[in-house]
Amino acid sequence: MEPQFGDRIRLGVLTEEITPEVVYEVLELTGRAERCRRLLPARAVVYFVLALCLFSSSASTGPPGYRVVPRTLTEKLRHLPGGLVQRLPTSSALTRARQRLGDKSFQALFERRCSAQVTPAPPGAFAFGLRLVARDGTALDVPDTSENAGAFGFTGRDGTNKSGNPQVRLMALLECGTHAIIDAAFDSIARFSEHKLTRRLPASPRPGILLLADRNFAGHELWGLIEATGCNIAWRIKKNLVLPPLWVLPDGSYVSVMPTPAESQCLGNARFHGRTPTGLPQGHLVRIIDCTVTVRSQDVPPHTEKFRLATSLLDHRQASARQLAQLYHQRWEIENGFAELKNRLRGAGFILRSKTPELICREIYALLTVYQALSALKVHAAEQGEVDPDRISFTTTVQLARCTTAGQTAANPQDLCAVRLEVVQELHNDLLPSRRDRRCQQLKKPPRNTFQAKRRDEPRPPSRVSYSLKVTRNPAYLSAPVKTS
Repeated sequence: MEPQFGDRIRLGVLTEEITPEVVYEVLELTGRAERCRRLLPARAVVYFVLALCLFSSSASTGPPGYRVVPRTLTEKLRHLPGGLVQRLPTSSALTRARQRLGDKSFQALFERRCSAQVTPAPPGAFAFGLRLVARDGTALDVPDTSENAGAFGFTGRDGTNKSGNPQVRLMALLECGTHAIIDAAFDSIARFSEHKLTRRLPASPRPGILLLADRNFAGHELWGLIEATGCNIAWRIKKNLVLPPLWVLPDGSYVSVMPTPAESQCLGNARFHGRTPTGLPQGHLVRIIDCTVTVRSQDVPPHTEKFRLATSLLDHRQASARQLAQLYHQRWEIENGFAELKNRLRGAGFILRSKTPELICREIYALLTVYQALSALKVHAAEQGEVDPDRISFTTTVQLARCTTAGQTAANPQDLCAVRLEVVQELHNDLLPSRRDRRCQQLKKPPRNTFQAKRRDEPRPPSRVSYSLKVTRNPAYLSAPVKTS
């Protein structure tokens, strides 16, 4: 039988994480495996969509086109004996092939790959015998089409800020030591807050995990949902919350109660009228840690800021207040993970390419799957070199993965093993320096395009215009003699 497009397409060194067997199993599970032989088999289309995400930031002008990626994937296969690749599919054929895969294929593939990656204990991965995991949300820009605008909406209260692109809100649980994604959920940024999306991940926290989160998530209901899974919690909370101490611990922290919403209202009314509440309030027992952080540098005067943490670790002998306060900065690892996902992999200032909500969902799952495979490659290199995964460059990992994918070096297991060894050695030769303490203000970086954004309610200029040109002479020179040749 004559070979067709995609029969030998792989994802380079990432094939170890996303094998053809796993892809075919997912297609069978979701009922998307083809029953007849096509120019674009389903497995090749899966690798094509994953390659779209892998090569997204390969050019500075924007993500590569539909035909550029399959041309790159088959460049080394075209000159093989037998004419392995006769012709490349058209852009419309590739779009229809993406649509045939359905909504569940890439979701199932991501669910197969999302998990914790740490097996040893690199710095920053464990504390008190617990795996450190951070949770936070971010936003992904999508193309400004009527379908995407209706499905996802815009930022601002009730989606009223319509000066930019529609956005998808992404909520993720990320392992602090490796930046591996444990679970993720996404939906409309106008209709779903971070609190609502967090409730879609109730089973992801589990015993043996210490979950870190910012002050936006602290609340009685969400705290109870997470604590019921057996997961331990260390969250920052707002400094103006009134949490009277029940008893003070030797390390300076104290045990209090995070009251229910009804109990909180009753306590507030009592304080307003000068009454002293009696009895133990209803709610969750929590341990409160108040601390200050002072930042000193040679250029500016010292700066001191107050912080307040709430944790479910009530025993101060297991985790002292100072240890927990020093540990909280690991929560910022999820911000570094989002920077890798959005800036290094997708591309800074770029948006997703899909024009419809269905294709957007598949593209996000594909983007997360590729990111997870790259994180696994980083962990593998760190384990082989016995170094901290933070010192493995994510940018170099992406570049090497693209090179091996374009060269189709994973055609057989022997070549794949040899290439992985070469990639690991290259990553060891390009280690990042150890992180240094630094002070930087949390500001949003401006996009590449600094022009003022056009609001959606502004009228569009006419698209069909015509121009005319007429040469006139300056009146001051009308009386001047005309030069003749």
